[in-house]
Amino acid sequence: MNEPKLLQGRTALVTGAGGGIGRGLAQALAGAGANVVIAARRAATGDETLALIEAEGGRAICVQTDVAQRRDVEAAVSAAIATYGGLDIVVHNASSGQSSAPTRCEDIDDARWDEQYAIAINAAFYLAQATFPHLRDTGRGRFMILSSAQALHGGAMNPIYASVKSAQRGMVKALAREWGPHGVTVNAVAPAAETDASKAYFERNPQMRERIVSMIPLRRMGDMRDDIGGAIVALASDSMRFVTGQTIPVDGGAYTAL
Repeated sequence: MNEPKLLQGRTALVTGAGGGIGRGLAQALAGAGANVVIAARRAATGDETLALIEAEGGRAICVQTDVAQRRDVEAAVSAAIATYGGLDIVVHNASSGQSSAPTRCEDIDDARWDEQYAIAINAAFYLAQATFPHLRDTGRGRFMILSSAQALHGGAMNPIYASVKSAQRGMVKALAREWGPHGVTVNAVAPAAETDASKAYFERNPQMRERIVSMIPLRRMGDMRDDIGGAIVALASDSMRFVTGQTIPVDGGAYTAL
């Protein structure tokens, strides 16, 4: 007789799940038995994630979602409730395409600033307001944000990114205190993972990959599904129900001061 999976019967919503780390997280959650709502900016990429999950026997739906728009976020939450009858796990992974672009402070205009804040902070706020009533009612609510070590050490490549990641860290701590009495945990994960984009970059710049990996004690980049997704699954489960308000580095030991 097969034992029930770790997240069997629970429902998770993952933003930015049309590719990259978000896709890995969605696959990991589905593999652990959760119903997954794939909130993707482009329906085509979200449908690709959906097909991968269904090919493994998982359950999921795709909802085209611009997380910078409150109405889209609310629609994704409504779809979760209408389809699966509840919502237990929320993972805000979506980030601006500009996040990884080296940008000097003097070159930042209002449009660049506003875009990154809209996706990292405004969206997290919309998600928090839209999902809290459901997370509170489930008795095992989990709210998670994909943050970064740059929330603490800054980072010299993009001051907007360091700024929004620091703001996310503060939001996690504040919501953990506010929602704790309702049994909802709130945490952030700061990952170091090898994405499709980074693989392509490293193929062109193998020396850079060697340099980065040499600074990671475990001497490898994280796998989006098994390593980063595995941490998300653990946080979503009852095994880590007493962990809240934390930013947890899932980076092979690359940054040990979080």
